[in-house]
Amino acid sequence: MRSGRSVTSPPAASPVPRNAGVLCELSGALFAHLPRSDQRLRGDQYLRGLVAAEGRKSVRNIASHVGGPELAQSLHHFIASSTWDWEPLSTALRHYADNELRFAAWVVGSVPVPKGRTQRLHRAGPDDTSGPQSSRGQRAIGVWGVAKDATVPVKWNLLRDGEQIAECVAAATLGVDQHPLGPRPVVLNLPGADLRPVFDRYMGVGAPLLAAVPAHLPLDQGPGHARRSLPAARLLRQNGMLRRPVEWTDPATGVVRTSLVAGVRVEWGGRPLLLLGQWDSGEGQAVHSWLTNLTATPLGVLLRLAKFPERVERDFASSASHVGTFDYEGRSSDGWHRHMTLAAAAHVAQVIAAARARVRPWSQCMASMERMDYSLQPGRVGRGVG
Repeated sequence: MRSGRSVTSPPAASPVPRNAGVLCELSGALFAHLPRSDQRLRGDQYLRGLVAAEGRKSVRNIASHVGGPELAQSLHHFIASSTWDWEPLSTALRHYADNELRFAAWVVGSVPVPKGRTQRLHRAGPDDTSGPQSSRGQRAIGVWGVAKDATVPVKWNLLRDGEQIAECVAAATLGVDQHPLGPRPVVLNLPGADLRPVFDRYMGVGAPLLAAVPAHLPLDQGPGHARRSLPAARLLRQNGMLRRPVEWTDPATGVVRTSLVAGVRVEWGGRPLLLLGQWDSGEGQAVHSWLTNLTATPLGVLLRLAKFPERVERDFASSASHVGTFDYEGRSSDGWHRHMTLAAAAHVAQVIAAARARVRPWSQCMASMERMDYSLQPGRVGRGVG
């Protein structure tokens, strides 16, 4: 079912005004905890190079855009083998982006890391004698903040072979949301993952969670001895009379659509949950299904929440190459985390610059861009104006 109304789609995170003020602010927020001035300078240079360099964001290419080829070795050392911790920087990035964009929810998804990068990654440290590890099946777990008109990555983790995805997801999201009104919903888009331990962890601390689930997932319904376990698709089909029309906006086209949605109360692992189903026509099986502990939330709100991963996928596809998300060339996983954190920061900077440009006078935007171009000239790194 469709409606002909259209809304304006938010701009992609790639070709946007380059605002020197945003980069100066962000560099100050991110690198303030670094104890050495040379580390703060290299961080600022690397971040600006991720924004400014055209094409592949190799260290050599970044260096050529922020000072000259002679910087390449120093920047490589800063990312691949320095000792600074990326976790405080990731936390600062999340706070800065949240203060600017006002996130409504978090989305956690996974993407395959190109084999050309991860086949050489290994955990650096004095006890590591294993050498480079295989990258078969290696994936990156990304945490994205979702605001009204934008989505941005705020954290990346490397999911290693054999690591439990529940632990990785919980470590990335639980306890980090200190919003005064309580934790915001986390939406999972993790096909094929075992979600039961994830729900156990989140419900154990009362955190809101919604996750896409397969049609064949067995769920329990019914009281006491009459309780039976059925696949999610069958439960939704049997409760088709509960369907109601709900409007939502297609992230790919900006078109407002109408779908039929039903919510069915179920149990999974002994925990009360709501099974959400979506139909695009009045017949047949639900085309999508989700499970959530937000059992008292209106169906329209839940469906719009469930569509957030589609917004993230669209923005990630349009931004990944522009900020060099998977262009890391080193051998250590520590270096990978540092590069990915700064690539996320480059994405955040571009999105915030675009958001500010839409509400500032055009003359100010042009002046900011001119100052940015000036500050990125070789020999003038780190002198951008706020």
